Amino acid sequence: MTPSPTHLHLGGIATVTRYREGLQQRGHLCELFGGTSEGGLKQSLEGTIGRFKPDIVHAHDALRTGVALLGLRTPWIVSLSGEDLNHDMVVDDRGVLVGEVIRRASRVMVPNEGARELVEQRVPDAVGKIDVVPRAAVRLATTGTDLRRSLGIPRHRFLVFLPGGLRPIKGQHRAMSLVRVLRAAGADLEMILAGPDQDPVYAKELRAQCEQQPGVRVLPTLAHDRMGAAYIDADVVLNTSFSEGAAPTILEAGILGRPVIAADVVGNRELLRHKETGLLFADEEEMAKQVLALYRNRTAAGALGVRIREDFQRRFDEAREIAGLLSSYAAA
Repeated sequence: MTPSPTHLHLGGIATVTRYREGLQQRGHLCELFGGTSEGGLKQSLEGTIGRFKPDIVHAHDALRTGVALLGLRTPWIVSLSGEDLNHDMVVDDRGVLVGEVIRRASRVMVPNEGARELVEQRVPDAVGKIDVVPRAAVRLATTGTDLRRSLGIPRHRFLVFLPGGLRPIKGQHRAMSLVRVLRAAGADLEMILAGPDQDPVYAKELRAQCEQQPGVRVLPTLAHDRMGAAYIDADVVLNTSFSEGAAPTILEAGILGRPVIAADVVGNRELLRHKETGLLFADEEEMAKQVLALYRNRTAAGALGVRIREDFQRRFDEAREIAGLLSSYAAA
């Protein structure tokens, strides 16, 4: 089960689709519920479960899909999203629901040890039934139309790419002054934001700010077959989030060997080792300094890209992810 509508939950649908494909490749029959832009309303969950008669039901995102399974007699597990871990669990009314989903699920999947500790602190009843299953880093196709050619950005210009849904927790507003500040320091660079409007008010304000910032553009959601080419075009991929679980944009950029600069938050620290496989910043000033450092030292940026790719190939293998998934299912 995936959160819907899927055009607003791109990370969720990417994760769940990857799970389904991995399971099917190993001979398991898997039905995806909620994988439509209409929010899965073409058929009811109860009707789908009654028709399919699954051995196990897997809800990805406790608040948006797990709540619907409370009281289900069929064994079920929940995999927690970054939104669950860093936002919904600590908001009063939502936190109660997320906690109840975690308590009642047969097993609970989290992407890293930091997330396990967080859940155990907030929901002590979950101790002993949490499985750490790191998200896989899957290489996207890079044959799509590139951003530079389609937008007329010259090859010599340093391109900063900030992908992700437009909502406050992703913190894109923190990067609004980046291009102006660095251009004042003599850097020839441009920044592109791309992602769905997950918070319409925030997205509208962000677009208005971008219109006042030369060298900054906000694009609509890029089609999946264009994202790989977009990453390849970027000289650095930026993450400005106030919290993360296992950011798919970092995983996608890293496996393609793109240098990553990310906010120093728990989920990002689980993915990146500062100054070894990526750069982590504490505030906007530090972020600007790091981007400028890579602008001035392209060799160092390239080396960072090589190290993150090698590290992700070793740690975030797709076969290992599916093996962990099946182990969690067996335990449930």
